[in-house]
Amino acid sequence: MTGPLAQATAETAPTAVLIVGAGPTGLTLACDLARRGVPARVIEQSATLFPGARGKGVQPRTREVFDDLGIGPAIARFGGPYPLMQRWRGRQRLEEWDMLDRAEPHEGSPYRETWLVPQWRTQEVLFERLRELGGGVEFRTRLTGFHQDAHGVSATLARPSGPDETIRAAYVIAADGGRSTVRRLTGVAMSGHTVDPLPILVADVRLAASHDAASGPASDTGGTVTPASNEASAARSADETAGPGDAGAAGSERLAAARIDRDHWHVWSEDQDGSTALCPLAGTDTFQFLAQFEDPGAVPDTTPDAVRRLLAERTSLPASAVREVLWASEFRPRAAMAERFRIGRVFLLGDAAHVHSPAGGQGLNTSVQDAYNLGWKLEQVLRHGAHESLLDTYEEERLPIAAEVLGLSTRLHRGRPLDEAGGGVRMGSDTHQLTLSYAGGWLAVDRRASRPAPDSDVLRPGDRAPNARCVDAAGKEFTLFDAFQGPHFTLLDFRTAHDLPDAPTPPDRPAPQSEPSETTIPTSATATSATALTPTVLAPAAGPPTLPEPTPAHHHDQAPVRHIVIRHASAHAQQRYGNAVFLIRPDGYIGLITDDPSDVPDYLTRIRRGRPATTAPCADHGAAPHVARGATPGAGRDATVGTDRTVERASGAPASR
Repeated sequence: MTGPLAQATAETAPTAVLIVGAGPTGLTLACDLARRGVPARVIEQSATLFPGARGKGVQPRTREVFDDLGIGPAIARFGGPYPLMQRWRGRQRLEEWDMLDRAEPHEGSPYRETWLVPQWRTQEVLFERLRELGGGVEFRTRLTGFHQDAHGVSATLARPSGPDETIRAAYVIAADGGRSTVRRLTGVAMSGHTVDPLPILVADVRLAASHDAASGPASDTGGTVTPASNEASAARSADETAGPGDAGAAGSERLAAARIDRDHWHVWSEDQDGSTALCPLAGTDTFQFLAQFEDPGAVPDTTPDAVRRLLAERTSLPASAVREVLWASEFRPRAAMAERFRIGRVFLLGDAAHVHSPAGGQGLNTSVQDAYNLGWKLEQVLRHGAHESLLDTYEEERLPIAAEVLGLSTRLHRGRPLDEAGGGVRMGSDTHQLTLSYAGGWLAVDRRASRPAPDSDVLRPGDRAPNARCVDAAGKEFTLFDAFQGPHFTLLDFRTAHDLPDAPTPPDRPAPQSEPSETTIPTSATATSATALTPTVLAPAAGPPTLPEPTPAHHHDQAPVRHIVIRHASAHAQQRYGNAVFLIRPDGYIGLITDDPSDVPDYLTRIRRGRPATTAPCADHGAAPHVARGATPGAGRDATVGTDRTVERASGAPASR
């Protein structure tokens, strides 16, 4: 290793990367860097992780990323599918409908619908994974200033007690949210417009008689909350003034036939004061309470008693049904994007770079993809000596994607997906982030002699590499996602692939994992023959492949590559991949497609040497990256999120959310 990390001794304990903010964005990047052997410090000005369920939709592409990071099983265990929508008029149960266009998983995409996981739970899982990887978070620590020069960044950190600390880092990551201190210190502006001027209160509440969803489906006598009846309206007012858990026998006698179950997302859309919703949070015994106000000038009261009163007014449940208000906030939906995502040695990620309406569940997922895009590039620069201009591709690739996704979430919000059946916009596959592509970018190179038509289903450089069932040269069956898992490049040679034998994998279990051979491919420009790709078999690793440790034979101009010659491929694999050689980037996107394996060392050399000062579109790339559907960077984007006023978690509540 001869990159910047090699210049520091063990005594100096260098901070290669300073990550400001321990939300989903910062924790994702921290986990990715930790498994790549890149030293990072994560600071968080709060005393704990964010306590709310706010970003609760995990999209299919994000689940694929989480599988790669080693937390997929935990996300599956702690989450669940989105429930059907149930419309109410007062205490009258009306029709139900599905807000999602659901689809069955298939070979190329193991996940095909949004998974409901409270944001606090996603953060907990990421935090525990970071600790497993040897990392951690410095809570109650904030960035107060920094200065960057040609060699690094000097950052000043402050804590509630003790002197300020000045540290040196190669790069600083702004993952500190929509009101980012880091972004403010850089002077980069956010531009945009208001998506909806009406304020919304959001709260996590524990209701009486609700059971942990993880224990099984609700029955007729459990897992439900029952609203007050008309006949009991006189008695109800007394209960509304009671504290949580004090409903008493009188309240029990007022149970009506209609129930607030945990199998539906309950919606009251006809109230003159504004729409209201109660969404059961999978894997918990809580609901997310959403209440919009028709008065743009309203300032929602987020105190626990006010939340109880509002829920009683809007849903006909008694206030006493709210056992606890675990967290509450108010916001006005806006969308915004920073004018730049890179400022020298500072990178803006997540809400620090783009702020979304919650509609469509795009904000958290786009943020995770930001981190996943940048992590491997930082490793190439810091561990393998790649030119730091490689990092320019972070903004090149992610800024147009953010603009496109902002447009999608805004359209969904204005389509009012929580409205009654048939009246709102359904969320389809365009929210899954599986078709977002970096095609046309500097890292997307096509060297095929014959290229497919633009409307073909055949893959292009820059596309997400889909899963598929294959058999390698040793006769082992595996899936491509098994091969991709880990912090390496993957070289797939489909040139001699034949049909997969008729022995389909049963649908109730994944394809058997294989241990394809792994090789380190020289990136020297002189290694131009096919013999440069002869696999050098390393000791097989248990579980996902790991980055080979630097050795005298593993220089900075060599990138870790897992090389697999495909003997048999499924019909799906042959349709999508064809008969070419594919180099898959560490983030699962296609970097190179070629007919000649000698192009692979040239491509890796390209990464090491960096991009020219100016890069015009050429035949290797096709069109330059574009912002989809008419959006342009810096235009049509919205500015800030609303005020967060957090309610302290009540005693007896889970210690960590």
